[in-house]
Amino acid sequence: MSFVRVIPLGGVREFGLNSMVIETSSGSILIDAGLMFPKFNPTGIDQIIPDFSYVKDNQEAFEGIILTHGHEDHIGALPYLLKDAPIPVYSHPFTLELVKRKLREFDMEGSIELVGVHPGQRITLAGMDISFIEVFHSTLGCYSLCVHTPQGTIVHSGDFKEAPPEYSALRHGVKLFMCESTNAEIDSRYRDEARVQEAIDAIIKKTPGAVVVSTFSSHVRRIQMLYDLAVENGRKITIVGRSINQVVDIAADLGALEFDPKDVINPEEITSTDRNRLMIICTGTQGEVYSVLSLIAKGWHKFKAKEGDSVVISARIIPGNELAIARCIDKLIDFGAKVYYPDVAEVHATGHATQEELIKAVSLLNPEIVMPIHGELRHMKSLAEKVEALPGLNPEIVLAKPGQIWTIEENGMHMSDETVHGRCFVDGELTGDIRDVVLRDRRHISEGGLVVIFVVIDSGKPNIVLGPDIMCKGVVPAIMEQEIIDDIRTLAREILEACIDKEINIQSLQNRLRESIRARLKSRLGKKPMVIPIIMEI
Repeated sequence: MSFVRVIPLGGVREFGLNSMVIETSSGSILIDAGLMFPKFNPTGIDQIIPDFSYVKDNQEAFEGIILTHGHEDHIGALPYLLKDAPIPVYSHPFTLELVKRKLREFDMEGSIELVGVHPGQRITLAGMDISFIEVFHSTLGCYSLCVHTPQGTIVHSGDFKEAPPEYSALRHGVKLFMCESTNAEIDSRYRDEARVQEAIDAIIKKTPGAVVVSTFSSHVRRIQMLYDLAVENGRKITIVGRSINQVVDIAADLGALEFDPKDVINPEEITSTDRNRLMIICTGTQGEVYSVLSLIAKGWHKFKAKEGDSVVISARIIPGNELAIARCIDKLIDFGAKVYYPDVAEVHATGHATQEELIKAVSLLNPEIVMPIHGELRHMKSLAEKVEALPGLNPEIVLAKPGQIWTIEENGMHMSDETVHGRCFVDGELTGDIRDVVLRDRRHISEGGLVVIFVVIDSGKPNIVLGPDIMCKGVVPAIMEQEIIDDIRTLAREILEACIDKEINIQSLQNRLRESIRARLKSRLGKKPMVIPIIMEI
């Protein structure tokens, strides 16, 4: 029996974790495998990735992973999936070069089949013919996908800035349009790259000192524009930051960047170059702790910002990063630099479709069903309302949740089941769903501190042989610590002496100590530290 199912594993009702399964009776494909960076740094977690259990458990059915483009929210989780499910990967050559470098970091280079696909090319996977439509976004090699299935054509928008002209040819016969909804809620101020170029050029011309520009590592066209402006204004450029250097190397090898070596200096030459002839292009648009811009703002980098310098943050501030970048801006201003960012200057243009372009894309395709993706619920709902208001169109609207299995049939689309889904946390070398144990304990310690009680008892007599000894970490200031320790020790001894003659097992005794001491500290301090009783028997 022929069927088509669509399963979002992430990327709906959230930004990041973009990952979409399309399966038929002949097999399955996965579109994107993205990650999410934690907004509030939850107790040491580095990254968040989708739960790929469904793909791993059914990997024999998956004939390919298709990447729409090379941003981290679309490719960042790929190595964590591929190490357990070595499925071939298809994408633009530029994106695959980024993937190769990721796999190299995981000691997986050469172990995964990577297949380059060029604009306009067509491939067949899992009984589906897939066409790759090139779209303009804020990096190279971006695709919208046209997937011909037994139940009609599915179009996946990818991330796009302008509706591609190829959509016009697909107007009749599109069953489902999965459309990004990033800018659907509030129409961003539309700026094209020409206006951004004019604004940055004006900043360079009026800057007597050095110019520092922080932009997204993947924004190759922006980097080329910055180089061109530097040369026109008689400045040398230097590229600082591991990720941005990787992208520059890849783009240069593919002929997508044109730098004259005489206009480029090594980062080691920064301090020996006249400031009025220097432009630094670096990472750090989101105030990341160890990014180059943050290091400069803290005064930890060999380049020291000072009065007469200009710092340009040529990127949108991603929700959740406002505080980090605000601190960075304030510190740079404190050094005397003039700071330009999207709220005060036209130094960035969105790479995502405006409301006008979103509506144009839907109108060109005239789909039977629209599934908003790549947005939180409010963005998806806003796109849905705008589509419903379009005259002459009456598509079915699907506001999906991660893990839902949607079956496409002749008369529409319905949710038929739900699969394993969720978020897994990357913690250094550890990967998995550690919310219930590790994160709970870390959060508990971070909020209340840690108390350890150590005691040795002779179970034969019975009596206390050693202790109770108390250790406190992060509970109270040093001036109060001894008083608290003495109080805990007295209470612990009272509990032990009251229970030791009775036939109470060690676990029950530990529980009594834990609850009694937490209650005492709650009454005295207004918080409950983590209490760990250690009881040894001899």
